[in-house]
Amino acid sequence: MRRVLVAGSLTLSAVLAVLSLVGSSRAAAPTLVGQDAPDFVLKSRDGANLRLSEFRGQVVLVNFWARWAGDSRQEMPALDRINTTYRRAGLVVLGVSVDEDSRRAREFADAMKVSYPILFDTGSDIGRDYMIQKMPMTILVDRAGVVRYSNYGFKRGDERAYIDQIRELLRE
Repeated sequence: MRRVLVAGSLTLSAVLAVLSLVGSSRAAAPTLVGQDAPDFVLKSRDGANLRLSEFRGQVVLVNFWARWAGDSRQEMPALDRINTTYRRAGLVVLGVSVDEDSRRAREFADAMKVSYPILFDTGSDIGRDYMIQKMPMTILVDRAGVVRYSNYGFKRGDERAYIDQIRELLRE
């Protein structure tokens, strides 16, 4: 157990506020980086079952999203541009909806008009396996199936970071 030494002038609410900020930072979030990506099989938008391990030998970007997560609306078009640019070089982009209502998730995905495969996870096992803390969450898996990068949320500049990581992994 970690102990926190509190100076006499700090109130309990101030300490809790600081701890909540630390707990919400990207650096403090649990990560699978350096570990094998947990395998999964999910039904895709076109009805086919896709298994993550089927893409061994390629660099895979997996984006966990939800229609209720505003950042997903911004990130999905950026990922579609990345997919269009790098798929011939060996990149596979997979979007994984974690919405419980797959019908509404499908409608949302159709409205976003992305060209990469959209998969539907209506349970919680995969989210638990990937330690999802915030939506959206994006991970990059190398050709050997190892998670090499993860990002929670989406903000300006993240697309550039994804591209830098993808280029490095494609060169390996």
